Amino acid sequence: MLSPRLAKLCLSLALALLLQACAGSAAAPRFNYDFGALPVNSQAGSIKIAISLADVSAPSMLDSNAMLYRLDYDNAQMLRPYAQHRWSMPPAQLLTQRIKARMAAADATVVSVADGVSDLPILKIDLDEFTQIFTSTSQSHAQISLRATLMKRNKLIAQRYFSLATKSASADAPGGAKAMQIAADSSISEIMLWLQANAGN
Repeated sequence: MLSPRLAKLCLSLALALLLQACAGSAAAPRFNYDFGALPVNSQAGSIKIAISLADVSAPSMLDSNAMLYRLDYDNAQMLRPYAQHRWSMPPAQLLTQRIKARMAAADATVVSVADGVSDLPILKIDLDEFTQIFTSTSQSHAQISLRATLMKRNKLIAQRYFSLATKSASADAPGGAKAMQIAADSSISEIMLWLQANAGN
């Protein structure tokens, strides 16, 4: 028969092992999202422009891999992160990569500002909003808002504000991620049309 002290020690050890097992099983997997492969229709047609692209800039609230959402019906001013769903990289980096890929697929010439190529118009993009917005517990949409500025030799050529919302197929993180990809590609399509009209000036 175990002594009271030994029995107490065994019980403590058993409880510790049980808590460790519970903690291990409670750890939910993390899911990372990017924009996926380029849509087929993004490779149709060509645009004969050449620009120098600065890295997309974003406010500090978007300077992480967090997937953010707002509840319009419960304090729309509060940004909330999903616990287990994240972007593969910060939104500004995702957009920078996507713009380069889309323009390359359209036969445009795009180089990085860091490459130091002179005499090309410089495209600067400031990202303001990159969130999933819930209008109810069962409906949401992806919202992207950004400002595009085109400059050459330190002179302003053109500037435009773009804001686009895309309805989510489902009111959850996977639905929001897909809607955000569609919204991003639609925004980039509008930017490319705008560049065609202004980059040659």
